[in-house]
Amino acid sequence: MDTPPTPTHDDRRSAFVPSSAATLRARRTDSGMTLPEVLVAMTVAGVLIAAIATAFSVMLRTTPTADDRLAESKDVTFLQAWVPVDLSTAINSWDEIDDAAIKAAMAANDPSVTYDATLEGTNVLTLLVPDADTGAIGVVAYRYAEGPGGDWRIVRYEIENPGTPAEAVRLIGVAYEVPSPPDGWVPADGVGHAVQVNARNQAAVRPVGEDLTVFFASGNEFRTGGAGLSAEQDRTPNDPVTLPDPTAPPTRCGGDIAMIIDTSGSVPAGGGGIPTEQAAVGFIDAFVGTPTRISINGFDREGYAMLTGATPAANGARAPFVSVLDSTEPGVDGMKNRILDLDDVDFNWVPAGGIDPDGNGVHYDQIGPGTNWEDGLYNIFFDSTTGQPHNANQPDLVVLITDGRPFLGRTASGGNENIGEAAAVQRAATVANDGRSQGSRLIGVMVGNQASNATAVNNLKAVVGSNEWTGQINGDGSIDVGNAVAADFFAGAWSELGAVLRSIMIAECGGTVTLRKQLDDGSVPSGRWNYSSPTGDQVLDTATQSSVTFDFNFESGETAQVVRLTEEARTGYSFVRGDCSVAGEPLDAGRVTQQPDGAAGVEVTVRPDEAVSCLMISERTS
Repeated sequence: MDTPPTPTHDDRRSAFVPSSAATLRARRTDSGMTLPEVLVAMTVAGVLIAAIATAFSVMLRTTPTADDRLAESKDVTFLQAWVPVDLSTAINSWDEIDDAAIKAAMAANDPSVTYDATLEGTNVLTLLVPDADTGAIGVVAYRYAEGPGGDWRIVRYEIENPGTPAEAVRLIGVAYEVPSPPDGWVPADGVGHAVQVNARNQAAVRPVGEDLTVFFASGNEFRTGGAGLSAEQDRTPNDPVTLPDPTAPPTRCGGDIAMIIDTSGSVPAGGGGIPTEQAAVGFIDAFVGTPTRISINGFDREGYAMLTGATPAANGARAPFVSVLDSTEPGVDGMKNRILDLDDVDFNWVPAGGIDPDGNGVHYDQIGPGTNWEDGLYNIFFDSTTGQPHNANQPDLVVLITDGRPFLGRTASGGNENIGEAAAVQRAATVANDGRSQGSRLIGVMVGNQASNATAVNNLKAVVGSNEWTGQINGDGSIDVGNAVAADFFAGAWSELGAVLRSIMIAECGGTVTLRKQLDDGSVPSGRWNYSSPTGDQVLDTATQSSVTFDFNFESGETAQVVRLTEEARTGYSFVRGDCSVAGEPLDAGRVTQQPDGAAGVEVTVRPDEAVSCLMISERTS
């Protein structure tokens, strides 16, 4: 048998030395890992384990955050669903802490409503809300309360048939993620750590709603709110589809104001003739340039319209409302001249021979001697011919100025009769309630010697309401408007009447800027004009509107703001200037900057006790 040859050294490598892959398989099978391989494997494993651990830790930490965010989103949904709706339909609101004070205020104001239930927690915001179908008044209350587990929350209550045997309380909605109170907290400290309620304008003017800032326990904040009848004013907003965003809230300024001036002989006899004329004219002037219409009426023995022209008085009628948006309208001067035509006979009143010294038919005791509040009010709210209410044409605000105590009432035929003081007051109160039930707000101003007479004061409060003005006229002539936004009753000496009426104007239109549009040739251009301000944007559609008005907030003690109002460019037009005025008089040049930083518009210094009006003028370029 042949013996195989012995391989050489090289032949042995090629025949018996395994490949590298085979070597690795052999080592893994027989000999394990080398030290370098073990080190590499440990390093890689360490990196992977660290990454996995980190991810797991993050997951554990973020799971509660995600839960919190989900819970907060549910709270936000609850708040956003209810708060704006409640505010948009409310007719009054209170954010005081004292429940007893809130109930007392609710009962004292019109409509007089209160509730008997004791609600848990501390008041955040309490609202009077009418039922759209039945007109019945209900109460909505947002409260900050402790839950059964020691957590704190915001709860929403609805109270139906408040203050009656059928009163029913329902809890609807809870926001759970608000913070607990700080150490040492008591309800009297307020709930500002969890919720803040802010009126949408300064305290010196009528609110247009409230904004709620909710502070969540996570440190996040959420803000919601709304404008509406909590401002005691129903303003139709502009077309929400085409408005720029964010939209400025609707203005509180504007609407129809009926002034009823006492022209009985006691006014000039007590030294109030000239002050009454000056104050009433100043009241009109203060509104010039705003989207307001004013009706001037008088009363003495009976009520009448203070008409201009050949017929100086219309017994039993209401004077037409005159727009004061444009100071050049003849009707504006007509109203002022009619008031100034009253004879200046202070301290020299002789009813038998001095009723109409100049013989022009305009005088005090226009219809005859006496004081008849009922008829003065009746002519404002009712058609004296048909006896039917004016319905949709009722004024937004009625200002009754008087120096006396009524003894006369209205007969069924529209005449007058002496019925005694108590009955005269009661009848006037009945008519006033009829007017309020149709949406009018009523303010009474007692002036002259009777302003300090308790009987006269209580008489007028019984007619207009008992919420007394807390403001004052300072020694330098400035006005502390106090609670003028909500007061029903004002009082002052004859020398203070002008300032008292001005405080009412400030509550209505102070701190506002009204914009109108015009071309340099005096014509009004067609189309929609977009305006921007620090409080938001508005659209002036000249086909349906004459103006837009912006309201500005003033902090306590703040005397002025510089605000920029700009106009969006439109093809074919170029902005020229803004002609700005107050009470029909041009603003000082130092208070108006034209086209600031090249912008199409103006910067205006606005004061809280003024209503600024600007005519925005452009020229055609094509």
